Order: sequence, then structure tokens, then C-alpha cells
Amino acid sequence: MTDKKLHEWQEKFVLKDNLTQGDFEALEMALFKMPNIATMFRKADLSMVNGAYLRAAIQAGWIIEPECKSMVDEKDAVYIYDGTDVDQLHPAKVAWLGRKVVNLHDSVMAEDPKN
Repeated sequence: MTDKKLHEWQEKFVLKDNLTQGDFEALEMALFKMPNIATMFRKADLSMVNGAYLRAAIQAGWIIEPECKSMVDEKDAVYIYDGTDVDQLHPAKVAWLGRKVVNLHDSVMAEDPKN
């Protein structure tokens, strides 16, 4: 099986490593503050779940590259990924990015810490 070549936008996507409990709590708090959270997690492959994880990673600072930012208040939230509002990204791109966040989350949680 040959590996599929990554697109430039995929190659430049870098998530934080050496995540701490604080990083996980920041991601989870960002997720839990999103509307309809209970509904989202009933169907794990919905596009809104991938979008939620991408937005939470942006807000929690999990994304090193490309530049991302979030502007969240009581009434509104905007999440910018590489200069574009996440709402305006292609759904397959959001799915790929969101799954990368989920995969990192799950792999760290499955580790057996030695210290």
C-alpha cells in the first residue's frame, strides 16, 4: 500500500506535542461550552463533531501551525484557521483536521506514563 501524498495545507498542520493535563482540560472546556454538545457526541462522525474538535483545538491552543485564533464571548464565537473562518472551510478539510485532533487526544490518553 502506498501512502497518499499530503496536500500542502495538510503538511503545514502541526499540533502541539507534550500535552499536559491543562491542555486537555482547555480542550474539553472549549468542547463543553459549545452548543448542542450532548447531541454531537451521539454520532461520532458528524461534520459538526469534527468542527467542534477543530474549534476546541484552536481555542485551547493545540494548533502550532498554521496561525489560528478564536474570539469567543457570551453571544458569539469565531474561529479562524489559517486566515479563514472555520465555517467557510471545505467540510472534508474540517473532517481531516478534526480527526487529527481526536487522534492525538486518544493516543495521549492511551499512553502508559512511566513517571
